[in-house]
Formats: sequence, C-alpha cells, structure tokens
Amino acid sequence: MALPLMLLFVFPLIASFFFAARSIFDLAGWAALFIHPQLWSGLQLSLITGLVSASLSVLAALLIVSGLYQTKWWPRIPSQVGAMLAVPHLAMAIGLAFLIMPSGFIARGVAMFTGWQTPPNWISTHDPYGLALVASLVIKETPFLMWILVSILNREDVQRNFAGQRAAAVSLGHDMKSIWLRIFLPQILPKLIWPLLVVFTYAATVVDMALVIGPTQPPPFATIVWADINDADILYNARGAAGAVFLSLAVAGVAVLVWGLVKAFAMKREWLMTGPTARDIIRPSGPFSTSWRRAELLRGVHNFTLLHTSGEGGPKGRMRSLLARFLFSKVLLLYLLVTATLILLSFAILWPFPQLWPQTLSMAAWLRVWSNPSALITSLLVAGATTATAIAIIIAWLESQPQRRDKLILLLSASALGLPAILLTLGQYRAFLLLNLTGTATGLFLAHLIPVTAYMFIVLAAPYRSFDPRWRASASGLLCSVPKFLWTIKFPLLKAPLLAASAIGFAVSFGQYVPAQLIAAGRYSTLPMEAVTLTSGTNRPLTAAFALLLMAPPLLAFIAAAHFGKSRWSTA
Repeated sequence: MALPLMLLFVFPLIASFFFAARSIFDLAGWAALFIHPQLWSGLQLSLITGLVSASLSVLAALLIVSGLYQTKWWPRIPSQVGAMLAVPHLAMAIGLAFLIMPSGFIARGVAMFTGWQTPPNWISTHDPYGLALVASLVIKETPFLMWILVSILNREDVQRNFAGQRAAAVSLGHDMKSIWLRIFLPQILPKLIWPLLVVFTYAATVVDMALVIGPTQPPPFATIVWADINDADILYNARGAAGAVFLSLAVAGVAVLVWGLVKAFAMKREWLMTGPTARDIIRPSGPFSTSWRRAELLRGVHNFTLLHTSGEGGPKGRMRSLLARFLFSKVLLLYLLVTATLILLSFAILWPFPQLWPQTLSMAAWLRVWSNPSALITSLLVAGATTATAIAIIIAWLESQPQRRDKLILLLSASALGLPAILLTLGQYRAFLLLNLTGTATGLFLAHLIPVTAYMFIVLAAPYRSFDPRWRASASGLLCSVPKFLWTIKFPLLKAPLLAASAIGFAVSFGQYVPAQLIAAGRYSTLPMEAVTLTSGTNRPLTAAFALLLMAPPLLAFIAAAHFGKSRWSTA
C-alpha cells in the first residue's frame, strides 16, 4: 500500500529531474542564453540578493534565539513564530510593497512631521539594488529559521546535553555569549545546512516575490527565465530552459563555495580555545593552590546559579536578551503593520496623500471577490486535497517501511526543496505534456503534491519514528488490532506533530505560484495567480483583498493545529 502511494510523490519528482536534465543538451537554447543582454547582471543580482537575505536571516534568527533561550519569553516563541510562518511569501511581498511605497503608510507617517503634501520621490519598491526584495525575504525567512532552531533546542536530548555542557562551561568562567559561540553553535550549525540551502535557493530563484517587489532594470535572473519559459516562441522556451539549468548550477556553485569556506573556517579550532579558559592554563601552585581551586569552584557555582535562575546571565546577558527581544518585537511589528495596511487598504476607495485614514471606505473590493470565488475555492480544494493525500502517503510509508529506507525519501524531499522551483516546474511541465496532464485538475494536484509531501515528510519523519514502541507492545498484549491502536493510541499521542505538519503542508500548497501557473496552462486560476496579476494593475483595494485571502486560511490552519494539538492534560 505504501509503495504505490509514495509513487504519487516519487514518480512526478523523478520525471521532473529527467526532463529538466534534457535541457542541458539543447545547444540552441544555450547559444541564445549567452547572448542575452541581461544574463550576467540579472544573475549577479539574484545571487547577491539570495546570499544577503540568507545571511541576514540566519544572523537575526541566531541572535533572537540565543538571547531568548531559557528565559521567561522562550515558551511564547513557538506560537508567535507559527503565526508568522502562516503568512505566505507572496502576501508579505504585497503588504510590504504597500507599506513602503512612496504613498504608503510609512511615508504618510513621516509626512506628519515633514509637512509633505505629495509623495516623496524615492524608489522604495522595484529598487535597482533589490533592497526591498531582500527585506521581504529576511522578514519571511527569519521566522522559518527560528522555527528550525526552536525545534532543535526543544528536543529533550538536546536540552539535557546543553544543560550539562553549560554547567561545565560556566564553572570554567564562560558567560552565555561565549557558551553559545564556542559550544552550542558548533553543534547546531550542522543541522542548519539543509534549511539554509533551502532559504538561499528560494531567495536566489524566487519568481512571485520578485515580480511584486523586486528590481525591474535589470530584473533578477529568475524572472528573466520565467518570462522566456512562458513565451510562445520556441527559441525563447529553449533559452528559458537553458537559463533554468544555468541558474541552478550557479546557485549550487555558490552554495558549495560558501560551504567550503565555512568548513575551512570551522577547521581552525584555535578560536574555540581562546577566551575565559585561557587563564586556567597557568594555575597557581604551592600553598595557595587549594584555596585557588576552592575559590574557582565557588565562583563557577555562583555563575551557574545566576544563569539558571535569571536565564540571562548578568548584565551582559540581560543586554543580549534585550537585543533579542528588540529584534523579535520589530519582526512581529512588521507583520502586524503589513496586515493592518492590507486590511485598511482593502476597504479604501479614496485615500489621498498624506492622510493617515482613508477618506472613503467601501466593501466594493470584497464584494467583487465574493462575486467570483473560483480562485479561492480552487486554492482551498487543492490545498486540502494535497495535504490529506500527503499525510496519508507519509503515514502509510512510516508504518510499513523500515526506517533505513527513509534516507531515500528524505534525499528526494531535500532535493525537491533544495533545487530551484523554476527548474523542477519546467521538468514537470514537459513530463505532464507527454502524459496529457497539463491544464488538468490532476496535473495541478500533482504539481502541488510534490512540495507539500517534501515539506511534510521532513517535518513529520523524526517525531513519528521516535514514538515509543512499548506502546505497540502493550497494545498487542491486550489483543488490540493495528487500526484500533493507531486511531485510539498512536495518532492521539502524535496529534501535535501530525497537525503541525498538516498546517505546514496546507500553507505550502496555498502559496504555490510557479507550478500552479505553468501546469494550469490558463484553465485554472488560484489565489497566488490572481494576486500576482493584480499587482501589475492599479486596483489596490482588490489586490489587498486577495493578499489577505492568501493569509487567512493558512493562519487559521496554524491556529487550529496549535489549539487541537494540545495535550488533553495540558493546563495551558
């Protein structure tokens, strides 16, 4: 049962790899690509925005998590990060564009103090350096990396090991900054390799966000490739296919280069031995040695007690905690401002500059949305169907297959997320053309199923495999059947990771643009397609309404997962 179901994920993915690889041998496409006037400028822009946004995202996530770890604010992080993860990338780009544009809410606030009567002459969206695109990517990817870090640090084995290591480090005179830098980070960073690769690949190859808020002259290379792939000219299609392969190779090359540099730096372990422990190399001898050791021990116990009781570790620790809370609060504030701006703008028919409140409010945009809800219904049906199918595939696999086979599916899942979506979608499109699936509901479903299953398998495999087998042994001793055991014991005990994975899968499916646009072939319309199309027009209330529709269902899914995922014995 598990193998046929898993083919729904594996076969389209393998076919995508195969048909995408065929583009390597199209010499005409490569020849047209290398004479493209915007090739190198667009590629440079894509790689730089990807590197900068990924670097800033991981730095912000580490600063926030390290500053709030085991403080009184730590238990609040998962729910707040989950709410931010529910906001699709495209919705964030649209909301941020409305927030920072020359006539946006920020400019209106500044106009109160400067006396501006007309919007300032600044380029805040579609700027030539991609700063707005980098900002929107950082705002979206920081919560994702925080979620990865929190999931690592909340594991019982990690908490137990880190507590012992921290006690030993504090007794040697290290503060929390030194402990994080020299002890915790070297253990955590290897677990961030794949998430960082996903973040960098997405940032360097994103299409929908680049179309909404990215540069236009030159545009990022991914949007150049996307335009060629959607062109009716066969030569342009071939150039777009070659461009997708070239972009993937460039992203892979930069990723390998950065990984090599980080690995070379990590091999130089001298910096791990410097700092507070250096003075312990020269220890007093003679009659004062015993009293010195006793004093050092008492100082270590005092520091360890301070760290455990305060969670911050003295004045320096409190400064780090304040910095972390400042950064996290500003990220939360941006999400709230984006959401508030979209809500207000969706009702604003007349909103002259520099007024902070619309002059005329109306339900016209929402009435127009509800008069033709086909895009919303399609997105809901596809997201629901792909999430349900993915959870069934994954559970069937994990229940029937030995754990050693998980490596293959994990590798395929990581490849599906680590490779540019534009390349995989091109392979899907060519494979589905041969199978007559392009422009069909089945093709649209399978195109969404690949990323949904990949994300959900990575999220769910570890907690599902760690389920205590003694529960099954006890149920077998009581003559409990396998279906009854699953429905009455195992699934209720695993409802938190099951619901969390389902919420993530729903949100991933709901925000898909590239595969939906290409595979639907104009016969179906989803919310991301409509939202991207509307951003090129002048109907801002309608665009804001569609952006809010992109945010609402995933947010409700995360709220439901958090609520129903609680233990029945929870007091929270």
